[in-house]
Amino acid sequence: MPAEGGSVFDWKLFALLVGVCLPGVAVTVPGTVRIIGALAERAAGEKTLPSRRVLLAIAIVQTSFLVAATAALGIVTAPRAGLAAPFFEAVVSGAPAWEAASSQLVRAGLVGGPGAVLFLALYYGWFRRRLDAVTLRALEGLRNGIGLWGRVLYGGIAEEVLTRWGLMSLLAWLFSLALGGTGPLSMWAAIVVSGLLFGLGHAPSYLAAGCQRTPAFLATMLVLNLWASLVFGWLYWQHGLLSAMAAHALFHLVWWPIDVRQYRRLRQPEGYA
Repeated sequence: MPAEGGSVFDWKLFALLVGVCLPGVAVTVPGTVRIIGALAERAAGEKTLPSRRVLLAIAIVQTSFLVAATAALGIVTAPRAGLAAPFFEAVVSGAPAWEAASSQLVRAGLVGGPGAVLFLALYYGWFRRRLDAVTLRALEGLRNGIGLWGRVLYGGIAEEVLTRWGLMSLLAWLFSLALGGTGPLSMWAAIVVSGLLFGLGHAPSYLAAGCQRTPAFLATMLVLNLWASLVFGWLYWQHGLLSAMAAHALFHLVWWPIDVRQYRRLRQPEGYA
């Protein structure tokens, strides 16, 4: 495990974190490329576009590179910011892994469960009602096209390596340098900024899928993803990376049956008004 300062890069931890992300990349990217590619082909008309096989290869390579880069970034910056991945560090060091995992999973349920309920109340009680019909169909169509496994494996694991382990760790370290040390102020600043960037990072794929660039769409992306990031970021800070991953996966497990049902109703002739 790397120590603060000029330590040796932990290649075992790097390989493990990249490895646990790859199933999510493999499950999610093809569905996303298929949906966006079909829309792009219809919009292009007679223009020649790269084949979906080429687009798929580019997307997998690009996403895998981002995962590897942020996994490496977290290994360098997380210890300097006072952040950690106790479960994964235990696995690569040969320490008892279950002992490191059990408390994190309990905290993920205790915090992630109520967090997911509030998230759904905000989405269905406020934001969904304010989205135009075109945006709503595109938003929920892309999300449902990814499927449950994609949302759990990519959202719950890969996105946490990208956003919490990589981005939030970097920001927490930079804020600690600017503010004269690690502490609640630098950590909350990192959680909020990474959460806003997390929300903005979702926008391009949804816009490519057909969402309209409206204030309601942008507010949905920013506010809901920021709320989720406050939950996941706090868990990562207080309990470790696995806790954030488990809570993120729990959000999708709770959301999935409701999302599927609402999307089916949306596609019916009487649809959403």
